[in-house]
Amino acid sequence: MKIYYEVIGEGFPIVLLHGNGEDHHIFDRLVEDLKKSYQLILIDSRYHGKSPCVGELSYQQMCEDVKEVISELSLEHYDVIGFSDGGIEALMLAMDDERLAHAVCIGANTKPQNIKLFYRIAFYIQMVCLMVFALYHQKARLQLKLIRLMLREPHIEYDDLKKINIPVLVLAGEYDLIKQSDTEMIASCLPYSVLKIIKQGNHVLLKDHYSRTSQEIISFLNVCHQEE
Repeated sequence: MKIYYEVIGEGFPIVLLHGNGEDHHIFDRLVEDLKKSYQLILIDSRYHGKSPCVGELSYQQMCEDVKEVISELSLEHYDVIGFSDGGIEALMLAMDDERLAHAVCIGANTKPQNIKLFYRIAFYIQMVCLMVFALYHQKARLQLKLIRLMLREPHIEYDDLKKINIPVLVLAGEYDLIKQSDTEMIASCLPYSVLKIIKQGNHVLLKDHYSRTSQEIISFLNVCHQEE
């Protein structure tokens, strides 16, 4: 299956991974700020954007898709910037792909129960409402499938994060839909992590709190690549 991706800019390659129900355009502003210094690989996950809506829908399969794109581009090393579901993928790739050099993880969770209860209830209500429409509308069936993914996965163990030996920037909003205790545990388990909680920030940092978020990302990448 051909996963859709775009390559923009030149320099050290960075893969950008979007969240649930989005596509690579969530990174449009960040692309403008990074494309003069890095080669940016913008991927639409399967069941998202311009990628096909077929096959298994899981975070592990999304990671396999990313690795296939990396192999297709013959990249020996790369960084990743992942938001929400993309942040989950970033952590999983860091555990599994030796080609990954540095990672930025924005608004990720290790288990579904680490989504705050209010939002989980809202997702379940949304699922119930979609069930009727899913009988007739393809878009509703897709939305239902994507919500189920968030409520069933991921299943990342804190002990497994301790095995990640690359620098990781862990970002989240002060009022994120992810429990801050989970974000803090992710950072504390990673041997080489930097934790930044964006004050007054929500989950969608790349849209609603772009200036501070981009500043943290660019500073982290600059430090990582200046040391090489």
